Amino acid sequence: MIEGSDAKWISGFWRRIGAFAIDTIILGVVGIGLGLILEKQFVQLGGWGRFVGFFIALSYFGVLNSRVFDGQTVGKRLVNIRVVGGDNEPIDLFRSFARYSVLGVPFFLNGAQFTNDAIASFWIYPISVLVFGGLLSVTYLYIFNRVTRQSLHDLAAGTYVVNAETEKSDIGAFWRPHLVVVAALLLASAFLPVLTSQLAQNEPFNDLMSAQAALIEHPSVTYVGVSSGTFTRTSATDGTTTTTYLSARAFLQDNNVSDTELAEQLATTLANSHSNSQQMDVIQIVLTYGYDIGIASSWTNHLHTFSPTDLKGQH
Repeated sequence: MIEGSDAKWISGFWRRIGAFAIDTIILGVVGIGLGLILEKQFVQLGGWGRFVGFFIALSYFGVLNSRVFDGQTVGKRLVNIRVVGGDNEPIDLFRSFARYSVLGVPFFLNGAQFTNDAIASFWIYPISVLVFGGLLSVTYLYIFNRVTRQSLHDLAAGTYVVNAETEKSDIGAFWRPHLVVVAALLLASAFLPVLTSQLAQNEPFNDLMSAQAALIEHPSVTYVGVSSGTFTRTSATDGTTTTTYLSARAFLQDNNVSDTELAEQLATTLANSHSNSQQMDVIQIVLTYGYDIGIASSWTNHLHTFSPTDLKGQH
């Protein structure tokens, strides 16, 4: 429980979330503005574009949360909270940059486009720990550490988010079992790739990986994701019908999402490289053009649908 004196120094949960929401909106506006100017460059970066957003966010939070701006981003200033060390004073730049890195790296790595080689290599283990372990740990501590209100990045940097212009007061000790939970989350995320590697040995997954490798060879494609499944429709005349599909989402270098000929070429490659394509009812190609820099994104999509029997064996 937080005593009344504690609440006077340590910031409340919703005030902190509100500040973060304001800062996120500001970064989003910056990202959209940059996208209007540098769209082509961001598209060419592909999955690496998220690192652009990371360094922008790192600069924003790193500088403003430091003593340079009295530990306050725009959002924190508006809700009257700030980042401080154990002495209730704003922290230096290096410490502030390190603090945000612990928070920002998992977020910006989440959703990044990793190659099959990276997924199949040793690097998938540290990536899994950073992304899944980091995000789960940050979220867990945000919600359940109600005494010091420190999340993973605050614990790593020895910082607190407090109500501004308030004298430091005694707070309850950090509950040590929280560290056990965090360690368990990080450990579980380290073993997650073991499960995915076992999945990769299954024939359906191998088929999808082979199709993905074939599609990525097309000169217009920068990245591709392949999936298969079923969807169900219910109508008054036909009742319930189930359709099986094989689908690929291809990210393009140029805005040619309406190019039917390109879609058919990719659909043919997909049909020829997947052993069960003839058992599917439809083959779908989603042509996608755009970018994602983490703080902003812009996508244009066009769905093209083909019959597998019309594609098999075409070149």
